[in-house]
Amino acid sequence: MSTVVELQLINATNASLLERVDEDVFDNPVSPELVGAFVANPSNVLVVALEAGIVIGMASGIAYVHPDKPPQLFVNEVAVAARCQGRGIGRLLVTSLLRRGRELGCTKAWVATEEGNSRARALYTSAQGKEDPERAVVYTFSLLQPPSVASARG
Repeated sequence: MSTVVELQLINATNASLLERVDEDVFDNPVSPELVGAFVANPSNVLVVALEAGIVIGMASGIAYVHPDKPPQLFVNEVAVAARCQGRGIGRLLVTSLLRRGRELGCTKAWVATEEGNSRARALYTSAQGKEDPERAVVYTFSLLQPPSVASARG
């Protein structure tokens, strides 16, 4: 028999909930300084799933506006502790995150995942997401050092 799972939208008043997190929910240890910066930005959204007072799952995103588009929600990350997977917690988190995006005026939400990540793809489909038929290529940039500048000759 499983215990009750509670969902909470993290803000400055309840950010202390992130002091008790199952070890495989976030990629790295939660930093109080980064939590403070996160909750200080009203565009950041973090929904957590709690079981017996411990964060066992989370979904994060950011609501943003672009000069030529109405507000959108970028779903940044979704994770559920391995011991709690397969119980529908991920879908509850995504649904709650999308609800918050609507409350913030977002008209669209989007997320990217690897083609081979069948669990994530099943999760997003179960939350009524539609897979885009056009495949994307993801580029990452390290911002720790300035890029070398190649001269442009015309």
